[in-house]
Amino acid sequence: MRKSLLIFLILINCLLVAENKANKAFVFYPYLMYSNETNLTFGGYFLYTSRPQGLNMNIPPNSVILNSIYSLNTQCRIYLQPELQVKNGKYSFFFPITYQNWPGSFYGIGNNTKEKAEEDYKSEEVNISLLIKRRLVKNIEFDLFYEMDYYDIWEIEDDGLLDAGNILGSGNCFISGTGFSIIYNNRNNSFYPSNGSYLKFENTFFNDFLGSDYNFSQSNIDLRKFITISEGHILAFQTLFTYTKDEVPFKKLADLGSKMRGYYSGRFIDNHRLIIRSEYRLFPWKTGFPKRIGFAAFIETGQVAHELEKINFSELKCCSGVGLRFMLIPEEKFNLRIDFAIGNNSSDLILTSQEAF
Repeated sequence: MRKSLLIFLILINCLLVAENKANKAFVFYPYLMYSNETNLTFGGYFLYTSRPQGLNMNIPPNSVILNSIYSLNTQCRIYLQPELQVKNGKYSFFFPITYQNWPGSFYGIGNNTKEKAEEDYKSEEVNISLLIKRRLVKNIEFDLFYEMDYYDIWEIEDDGLLDAGNILGSGNCFISGTGFSIIYNNRNNSFYPSNGSYLKFENTFFNDFLGSDYNFSQSNIDLRKFITISEGHILAFQTLFTYTKDEVPFKKLADLGSKMRGYYSGRFIDNHRLIIRSEYRLFPWKTGFPKRIGFAAFIETGQVAHELEKINFSELKCCSGVGLRFMLIPEEKFNLRIDFAIGNNSSDLILTSQEAF
């Protein structure tokens, strides 16, 4: 939530329900929030995991995640994410589904758009993906996936950029694409790694032969490194690069806000993106209940650009912040994450599960 987030999470220990038994875990917590755009908002997060015996810890367990939220302005967001491991992790099936009727903001396209250019809009969205992962030789993974997105932007501001009709995807929009990724992954844990690397190249093609309203391609490179400097003290690094080609609807342009924690999702969008992130993670206590409580401090910088040659250090946006961690499932090192970040003339308070990377 952006702007005036007043009510965030009330008494984690009172609201949290968690049970862990025989490699199976169940987590549920409700939350309460407020922002100018949504009014008072109620939400609930549900997680069920089951780790088959002998499954390596750098492979996620079988799981189902359900995250739902409803506001007094009759807005809602529902996210369902099932994941299944087959043949001791040799194959994975991942099937996330999102539905949302939620407000958004458009500031224009480019790395130097202004806050005062903000245009509010309302949209209904459905996002469905299907991913099949095949783990090949040791630490090498190959993904095939399909993605379908439907956007219906049904209320925009008069006389704005979206109203002019020159922005691709400013009305109804159906996007359909397929792609692949190649991954090297030798992390020692899928949720909270303390050592190892994660290197991923991904390419997605959206085309009218799949029913898509727009033809374009998008490539992503994701490089991560995790280093233990002493027990409980971890340094984590990530570099993200996105390259987008051809006619791209604005909601599929690369953006800083979806990854950099000091900015609203959708802030600073364009064809290409470069982001560099570093984080210091700490779980200082070793025994008892306090060992489930941790902290983080992070610095992130990035830029979007319409042309690759325009990416330069003088145009980088920056943010930094601190975070609180609560280990919901100690055996999996699965954490509740609360981060506060400050960017260029903006700030954000985030409640979610799992680490940022």
